[in-house]
Amino acid sequence: MTSGGMDCHVACALHNEATGLAYSANPDIRFQASPMPNFTRMTDRSEPRRAGLLLALCLAAVSASAADIAEPSVRELHTADCIAALELKSEDLARQVKAGQTEQRPVLQTALDAAAAFIGQAYLQGDRDQDRLENLKNSALQAQKTLSPTELATRQANCAQEGARLLSQADVLSRFVISRLAARQMKKLVGD
Repeated sequence: MTSGGMDCHVACALHNEATGLAYSANPDIRFQASPMPNFTRMTDRSEPRRAGLLLALCLAAVSASAADIAEPSVRELHTADCIAALELKSEDLARQVKAGQTEQRPVLQTALDAAAAFIGQAYLQGDRDQDRLENLKNSALQAQKTLSPTELATRQANCAQEGARLLSQADVLSRFVISRLAARQMKKLVGD
């Protein structure tokens, strides 16, 4: 096999020397590169550039991981507080419905709709890291244990009103998704 008068094996060998990559000379396996250590090129001028590139990649990775653990915004904390408050209210209402107080079912549905509206709003604003959001909600649940019953009831009422407002401002598709999420949560809480 020749290519312009040059044997393929010779061309591969020259390319290997120039790039430090090994290419297969087998015609059935073309252009598959695999790293080949080249210890004779340690004094090559490209080594400082490679080291600089490696350093830049490492710094980018560290920056990306630092961004992942960035402090939550005020909006994220507020959303987590409201989802947690409405979750506590929903669990209490679900216990009442299971105990036979069926008149609480519409109130439970309203609380679930409001919580789902907060979840939908967070999703639309780009908050898609489930683990981070779950951790924020769990922290908010722990913090709410220190609230007095009056403070908790006030927070739940305010969050329910805000959730209802978010729901009323949602478009048709968002409302559909929110209602499906709330229905799934209702089924999970009361079993029907």
